[in-house]
Amino acid sequence: DMPDFKPNSQKTRPLIKRLEYGFDLQFSKNNSFVPSACNVALTLGYKLSDIKTIGIGISYYLGLGSIEHISITSQGIGFRSYLQWKIKKQIYATGGYEMNYNSAFKNIEQLKNYNAWQKSALLGLSRKYQISKKLKGTMQLLYDVLYRSHVPVSSQPVVLRMGYNF
Repeated sequence: DMPDFKPNSQKTRPLIKRLEYGFDLQFSKNNSFVPSACNVALTLGYKLSDIKTIGIGISYYLGLGSIEHISITSQGIGFRSYLQWKIKKQIYATGGYEMNYNSAFKNIEQLKNYNAWQKSALLGLSRKYQISKKLKGTMQLLYDVLYRSHVPVSSQPVVLRMGYNF
């Protein structure tokens, strides 16, 4: 007998039961370079074990304009990857890497310019809470380690995201 040993209950579950679908929102305020925007993302996670999840996602930047002039516009697209590690009960350590194209684009050819993509390395904490039997809420507070390398340097180092997991 090994003390405090817990078998990985995910190994007996089928693949479809190990997947975790997610949706999150992140709002940013406007400045002289960009309008107010909402980052809408869809994520897909795979539970490696009861305490570890790895995943990928895609996000879309929806420009909202300002209070004086509300204008819905396309502001870009992004791809992300993440790893969550359960620390205690509903608190998780979260890390991830993102690449964001923060400009409106007219065709796929524009996205091929690798230098136009903004890179982010995010580290922080997540809290998951139960909303219903199948729906969980998620709050993430993340720090962007690479925020000083962003052009323009107007991005914020701290990111707050709210979302849902299914």
